[in-house]
Amino acid sequence: MKRLFTIVAAAALVVGVSLPAAAISKPDSSAASTQATPGLAADNEQGLDVVVAAEGLAERDLYAAEPKPVVEVSASYASGSYSGPIPDAFLGMFNVWPVPGGSLADGYGYRDGGEFHGGIDVLAPGGSPIVAVGAGTVVQINYDGGWGQYVKIDHGQGVQTLYAHMIAGSPTVSPGQFVEAGQLIGYVGATGYATTTHCHLEVWVGGSRVDPIQFFA
Repeated sequence: MKRLFTIVAAAALVVGVSLPAAAISKPDSSAASTQATPGLAADNEQGLDVVVAAEGLAERDLYAAEPKPVVEVSASYASGSYSGPIPDAFLGMFNVWPVPGGSLADGYGYRDGGEFHGGIDVLAPGGSPIVAVGAGTVVQINYDGGWGQYVKIDHGQGVQTLYAHMIAGSPTVSPGQFVEAGQLIGYVGATGYATTTHCHLEVWVGGSRVDPIQFFA
């Protein structure tokens, strides 16, 4: 009887020790692979966060990569004269001198006495031909106390040229007429505010005077 009790007690001890061990043992890997991956729920939650962040990043990158519209800036000056650089597109625009054989006597800008000179003066004998420095349309022929007899030509892109101190009544063109570069438009005189015979040439961009020398190649 005592021996039987000892056997039963030993069996109970084995069962009591074995059950907790079975409860914490790892599940069969083959069974898990056919049902679900351990920790899948946690991984799914983390995966969702990652997907959302990636989409946001992609949207931001796409926005940053969008081409920005090109804003074209045209030359525009606030006052009647401008002493700074002209747009590069206009450099060397003209390659015909206003008075063939004439010499440059005075430049653009302020003189010693503080007077502003809005163009360049090309010295030449009275009656010398004055020609258009570039192709364009004659927009004005007039006579006033400062420029005397003058002709104004529009060359497009907001660029205009003015030829002053011509002999009174000598313009050979008319308003609205298209002229080619080098075409005769009048003759050198000393009308208006002039002390000797010469052609006063001005270049206007966007309604303001700029240094004509920059326009010659």
